[in-house]
Amino acid sequence: MVSEANSPAQTGGLYFKRDARHTQLEILRQLTSRPTVKAKDLLPHLAVLRQVKDQDEIARIRKAAEISAAGHLAAMRAARPGAYEYEIEAVAEMTFRKLGAERLGYPSIVGSGINGTTLHYDQNRAKTAAGDLIVMDMAAEFGYYSADVTRTIPVTGTFTDRQRAIYNLVLGAQQAVMDSIRPGTTLGRLHMISAAYIRDHSNGLCGATGCEKYYIHGCCHHIGMDVHDVNTNGSLMAGMTFTVEPGIYLPEEKLGVRIEDDVLVTPTGYELLSGGAPRKAEEVEKIVGR
Repeated sequence: MVSEANSPAQTGGLYFKRDARHTQLEILRQLTSRPTVKAKDLLPHLAVLRQVKDQDEIARIRKAAEISAAGHLAAMRAARPGAYEYEIEAVAEMTFRKLGAERLGYPSIVGSGINGTTLHYDQNRAKTAAGDLIVMDMAAEFGYYSADVTRTIPVTGTFTDRQRAIYNLVLGAQQAVMDSIRPGTTLGRLHMISAAYIRDHSNGLCGATGCEKYYIHGCCHHIGMDVHDVNTNGSLMAGMTFTVEPGIYLPEEKLGVRIEDDVLVTPTGYELLSGGAPRKAEEVEKIVGR
């Protein structure tokens, strides 16, 4: 027990972890029953600390992103019609481990054709076929910090005109978001920018209603010790890390495109952490199947 002389009331309140159990919980009951003690939830304060990364945390996330990008490069080179999704997955995951990752950041997603239109498809059992796009959402964890990277590739090594047009629309939306990153903005505002770009640049690709209706998730989420890390919904600050991942999904065409990168907020903008994996369509084509 805490003596009256050393009561937390002397410092303005008692902070505690909300899920404390057993003897800790009994101690908390006794302490908070005192009228002089004001109990406060510790988790919001921890959330703020987790969102703004120190230099050691940034180094770990940067390394996780570099390893993840290398795994994507290896997977691109291994892709070819007739390969199974799990074979492409295995190449990436082997690369992660060879480069020092302790484990995966999350279960790998390798979705070809129609499977690429399912957001969290992770069975990875299908055989790829000529003409497929493959959505590869795979990343490593390094030093207990996770990256989160997605690339979409044509299994034959060449985008069709239709695939390229959708791909470039998604890439343009991603770049519009990145160009808007700076301290003081919010993830909500960045999502609005990505949706507006897709709406304003659809140019009939998805019919009269535009492609925005096929953009079915948010553009961004924080990363850190968890791949979907805590979010206080506040303004961005230098030292925060998050993803930028617009996507368009057309199940009736068996066509899904998502491009996801990890960024660090800097005092003047952003640093792209996962740029080791190519993003431009022509750069992807030079690598796939080589």
